[in-house]
Amino acid sequence: MMHPPRPRTHDDELLSQAFTKALKAVSTALPAGDLDATSGAKSVVGSEAGPVGLSGAGQGLDFVALDVETANYRRGSICAIGLVIVRGGQITERHAWLVRPAPALDWFDSYNTSLHGIGPADVVAAPSFAASLQRLVTVVGELPVVAHNAAFDIGALRDACDAADLAWPSLTYACSLVMARRALPLISYRLPMVAGALGVDLLSHHDAAADAEAAARIVLAIGAQRRVTSLDALATQLLVLLGQVEPDAWRGCHRTYTSGSGGKPLPPQANPEADPHHYLFGQVMVFTGALSLRREDAWAQVAALGAIPESDVTKRTNLLVIGGGFTGSDPADFATGKAARAAAKRAKGQDIEVLSETDLLSLLNETTTGGRRLRRPAPR
Repeated sequence: MMHPPRPRTHDDELLSQAFTKALKAVSTALPAGDLDATSGAKSVVGSEAGPVGLSGAGQGLDFVALDVETANYRRGSICAIGLVIVRGGQITERHAWLVRPAPALDWFDSYNTSLHGIGPADVVAAPSFAASLQRLVTVVGELPVVAHNAAFDIGALRDACDAADLAWPSLTYACSLVMARRALPLISYRLPMVAGALGVDLLSHHDAAADAEAAARIVLAIGAQRRVTSLDALATQLLVLLGQVEPDAWRGCHRTYTSGSGGKPLPPQANPEADPHHYLFGQVMVFTGALSLRREDAWAQVAALGAIPESDVTKRTNLLVIGGGFTGSDPADFATGKAARAAAKRAKGQDIEVLSETDLLSLLNETTTGGRRLRRPAPR
């Protein structure tokens, strides 16, 4: 995924080592009999104990959970894909493979490698993005797709298609992050935090297979809480509009409102042309800590999307962006500083969410919740 550069710390080195060990462990744990001889990719069908799912409500859910990892700061530089198939509320298949990024995006940034443990040597013999896209489309079939922060993963697919001069795939998709925001009262909705709140194991964050499975289990858990039997029914109950990608247009998965559902009116200082479905629309935002962009630029960018930037946290504040290397991936991150104060306000009933700079940049990267493709692939 795209991340702002920052100085490396001792903790970063320990995390990098842990991710690399976990990645190798997952690779060696996959049954040798499921090795794809054409690409070196491995797929696991079910598990030793058979299909895995949740009992009770949510058993009718059918979808494919997706996660991609990227080689560098360019969102389309996909270097790994993870897919987890859910049928009838049960995890029935797992697919994960490395990808050689499209030639225009085929380089690795050290920061990205430190997160997922994948480097240039690992993808030399990996299938191209074109071959990987075809495999993805085949595995997904007619099922809807789920991803955590789908704006990134689906956007990565679109950008990789553009870089490889390929048609966008036709997909219907849901975002487990958007759904979690509607279903759970959390201070942060990053994948580790949502997984932890729902009792979902996240074995190796930034491993495509592990992240995809966590997203699948999050949706299954929310579906069980809401006692629904389809992804459409879950989206309808949560007031979420499913996303759609077609060969020449896309529409994001975002919150929607009905009368009396608590939608925020357009504030006078917000951009009158802002997309009212964008998550930042109508949010009162405060920034603290050092960011990779100037504070004035951050204010301008969020205001352009309909948000209201303010200097200090007040009773009006909805979003607090914490810089200075804050990640928000662990409950311990909220025990000190501004994050702890935000947590205290939330405990007293204030609807406030904490974002890291990475979360902010991801939201700023998608300035609209839909659009048309500007350039179509050349005829083949």
